[in-house]
Amino acid sequence: MTTAAAAAQELGIAVGGIFKSLVFTTDANEVLVVVLPGDRRVDFKAVARAAGCRKVAFASRERALEATGYPPGGTPPLGHPHPLRVFVDASVLEYPEGYGGGGRPELLLRLTPAELLRVTKGTVGTLSIPTEATTP
Repeated sequence: MTTAAAAAQELGIAVGGIFKSLVFTTDANEVLVVVLPGDRRVDFKAVARAAGCRKVAFASRERALEATGYPPGGTPPLGHPHPLRVFVDASVLEYPEGYGGGGRPELLLRLTPAELLRVTKGTVGTLSIPTEATTP
């Protein structure tokens, strides 16, 4: 799927039930993965604070592929060739289960927040803000 909304529509679930895995680089050149519901957008300053750095930015397509082994649009939150720090937005915990990238844009991985945290050893924090579509 190319967007969280398209994946949610295909599955017949709320957009928030799609767990986006976004790849970032820090000002220290570290690559991070941030997982958040599909109906939220990342708070860059909150991610930087959680990561203990001054600034984060989206990784380039090439850097994301090199670090995770997967192309953007299908990046899973786990299974990367080298350990990466994973940060999980606290709002993910509101869902009993969700669907994350499965390695290719047309594949999805179903998992619970508990499984996500166990496998990734993720750090939970408030890392996102609602999109306009989720704001009342």
